[in-house]
Amino acid sequence: MSRNSLVAGQAGFAFAGLLFGQLMRFGYNLVVARLLGVEALGIYALAIAVMQVAEVVALAGCDASLLRFVNLYHNDAARQRQVIGFAAKSSLLFSLAVMALLMLFANQLSALFHGNELLTLALSCYAAALPFNVLTQVTAHALQAFQHLKPKIIATQLLSPLLLLLFTLLFYYTVGIQAALLMPFLLSACGALLWILLPFATTTGIRFIDIVRARHDNAMLTYALPLMAVSLFSMLSHWLDVMMLGIFSDAVTVGLYHPAARTAGLLRSVLLAFAGIAAPLFAELHAQGNKAEMARLYKLVTRWSVILLIPPLLIFMVLPQQVLSLFGAHFADSGAVALQLLSAAYFVQCVFGIASTLLAMSGYAQLSLINAVVALALQAGLNWLFIPTMGLQGAAVASLVLFLLLSALRWLEVRLLLQMNPLSTMLWKPLVAGAVTFLLLMLMHSWLLMLPSLLALGVGTVIAFSCYVALMLMLKLEVDEKEIIFKYLPFMRKDG
Repeated sequence: MSRNSLVAGQAGFAFAGLLFGQLMRFGYNLVVARLLGVEALGIYALAIAVMQVAEVVALAGCDASLLRFVNLYHNDAARQRQVIGFAAKSSLLFSLAVMALLMLFANQLSALFHGNELLTLALSCYAAALPFNVLTQVTAHALQAFQHLKPKIIATQLLSPLLLLLFTLLFYYTVGIQAALLMPFLLSACGALLWILLPFATTTGIRFIDIVRARHDNAMLTYALPLMAVSLFSMLSHWLDVMMLGIFSDAVTVGLYHPAARTAGLLRSVLLAFAGIAAPLFAELHAQGNKAEMARLYKLVTRWSVILLIPPLLIFMVLPQQVLSLFGAHFADSGAVALQLLSAAYFVQCVFGIASTLLAMSGYAQLSLINAVVALALQAGLNWLFIPTMGLQGAAVASLVLFLLLSALRWLEVRLLLQMNPLSTMLWKPLVAGAVTFLLLMLMHSWLLMLPSLLALGVGTVIAFSCYVALMLMLKLEVDEKEIIFKYLPFMRKDG
């Protein structure tokens, strides 16, 4: 199998899982916005922001370190069980400690975000789910280390968000609004863990007693803690806009901002999928000293990212109010500009963000850590500058400025250190197709605005994708694209 097919095939599976998870979480946000209200959505966003940061601390890098240590001891099953047991044991103990701290200081955290008693309750209830989520992540990464990616995708990207959505609907219609906001997060975490325990035990041979008896592994912990630092900076950066909006405003403002952030965040699925698959390939090519193939793969991933990102980007930019009207009229009025700004920001991040993966896999892990620290400090400063005066639009402006600066920095670093450039002449085709599609949408914009919001969104989406795909076919596909299409759609190959 060629590297093109490998990247596309594995990225296709990962992307499908990530996309499903994103869509389920998008659906959950829709349900909360429609049924529970703006403030409830803001409370959820603030609580989940705190929990995901806390989860990174509780994991202490043990999840990611399993990918290395399980394969390091591939000829020693007993040693493999030992490192998995230690990772599960230490993460569970850390998570219990972090859970206790969150519950103890829930009132203070709520006051920091100008929250009420409901936010305090949400922080406490969500904290109770922390040990379950942490164990799910550890078991999922252990399975991934044994080349079993499917259970991880099912548990974290399919089952967990699906259960969250279903339990929310169940509690809303049977108990009430508060129960629908507070209880499903814990129950979905329990469900995901219970499901993954069976394939985990079958694949690894780990028993509960192995986890209890696992000895301290100083080498693994030493390796894991720097990984935790990188993940912590990344997670803080991901949620900093939401948390600083809460600090400078309140849960209602966060609730109005969150649909725009979640919608634009769908674009990040492309980067997450390609980065996860490209990382080991970059590492392998770097070890072989094959810089030419690294440069080609870098351009290939960038081009495919642009191709996939342009159609949804155009919809978010041209019809932002219609997109956000899915959440409710007040979201469309308040968040349209934020959606446009955030969509542009995430597009820039996705196109140039693979440079961070390339640097890390090329022996510049310390530089990646420095970049993460600089990015977090810069983001905090930009949010502090823009949010107090511009509100939720200020948070979006800060994100756009941040990703423009970071993209320029990473492009320069890759250019100077590796002599590689992500941009190629082959990008002109998706850019031209996107530009023509954009002009068509703008010509039809006035007519689309005359339609009901949902109908306008549907018609605009069909027009955008149809025009874009037709233009890409007219401009003729590159050899790489043909290889992938013929692999997965063989009936399109002409005989002879």
